[in-house]
Amino acid sequence: MGQVTGVVTRVEAGRASVECGVSNNPACGACAVGRGCGWQRSNQPRRLEIDAHQGMRTLEPGDRLEVQIDDARLLRAACRLYLPPLAGLLAGPALLRVAGWEQGVTPLLGAVLGVIAGGLIAWRWTRAGVPVRWRWLGATATTLPGPP
Repeated sequence: MGQVTGVVTRVEAGRASVECGVSNNPACGACAVGRGCGWQRSNQPRRLEIDAHQGMRTLEPGDRLEVQIDDARLLRAACRLYLPPLAGLLAGPALLRVAGWEQGVTPLLGAVLGVIAGGLIAWRWTRAGVPVRWRWLGATATTLPGPP
């Protein structure tokens, strides 16, 4: 289960914008040893948009969270995103070759059309996104009321 901590920056229309920065808590085991996706190698904060409601809790700006995603769902989403354009890239020229149109730039055009068709399929297939869960860790010091 991949996880990262973050702070809610704003909440609008049931969606919360969460800014996840570099912390002492690595997102996964690969990051801890210096390999992997590079989520924490960059010094720039990452932004996520998640549902602001989970059970009885609703997020507010300044809340600290632990955002979690199931690794299997993340892998399936990556396959849905990258495999259709790759399949289109390979299938476009292959179909033209089977049809007997392999002269000049037609294989290149077939590859470009295959990538575009695969990209449209991937865009349509991944529009729903990957479901994430969050766990409330508390409020940041800036959102707590000051001394009387």
